[in-house]
Amino acid sequence: MTTASSNTTVASGFAFTECPRWKDGHLWFVDMHLEQIISIDLETDNLTVIEVPGSPGGIGWLPDGRLVVVMMEQRQILRREGDNWVVHADLSADVPTALNDLVVDQAGRCYVGETGFDPHDYLSTPDDIEHVTVGKFECPSLSRIFMVEPEGDYRVVCEGVAFGNGIVIDARTQHLFIAESFGARLSRFDIDHDGSLSNRVQLPLGFAPDGIGLDDWGCIWVSDVFGHAAQRVTAAGELLERIPTRQLCLACAVGGPSGNDLFLCSSPTLDREQCLEKLESHIETTTIGPPASV
Repeated sequence: MTTASSNTTVASGFAFTECPRWKDGHLWFVDMHLEQIISIDLETDNLTVIEVPGSPGGIGWLPDGRLVVVMMEQRQILRREGDNWVVHADLSADVPTALNDLVVDQAGRCYVGETGFDPHDYLSTPDDIEHVTVGKFECPSLSRIFMVEPEGDYRVVCEGVAFGNGIVIDARTQHLFIAESFGARLSRFDIDHDGSLSNRVQLPLGFAPDGIGLDDWGCIWVSDVFGHAAQRVTAAGELLERIPTRQLCLACAVGGPSGNDLFLCSSPTLDREQCLEKLESHIETTTIGPPASV
């Protein structure tokens, strides 16, 4: 089912908005190209900007409230201590390509995916995009998911991922979901007591997913980049609902004062230089309700 777009814009004038989160009454997100983490109080429109030393990926919070962020090209996770950044975990010795999104569990363990290759090398023609969208693209290399302990030690908990992207945990079911952009699917895992991932189930989507978010009904909202939409998917992979966006849909999150606001990061292009020139990436929002079949 496609829901008619009634989205409103809550933040604009950015280069490349990504990795939205709702935390303590504020909307948080990153601007990958302006190298910033932004938080907005939607009641007052007060905006806070935190500079980061490079292109940021996923963000999250440790159980004690400290902010962590992925430094994509440095292949590190940084932790905010007061007004400074310190290295929480350095994966650069074992990760040859960029890190991507991140999620933190209730024990303070960070799960972070690597890309495996530069996606911009393989999105130059409509045929490339078509192959990615239908899941027939042959990845030049597959990627992994790393689990980082609260002390900074890390290990591989999954291999064979077709470009790891958005990642979420449903604490109610102890399932971890990751978007595999070049595999046109989600993968679902059980989280074991020691943080390991097991019982992988692949959930074909029929489109290339980017960022993902979890709602209160246990459904996953999946950004359909080239379809200019976010799609609601059950934990079993059933497509339920589609909400269009005005631009390429990069990522999504559920939150807001009622918990029923869907936030959608969008951009007119994936080209970095054009993004920096246009500054037309923004965040749209709309209200969601319970899915009909849940």
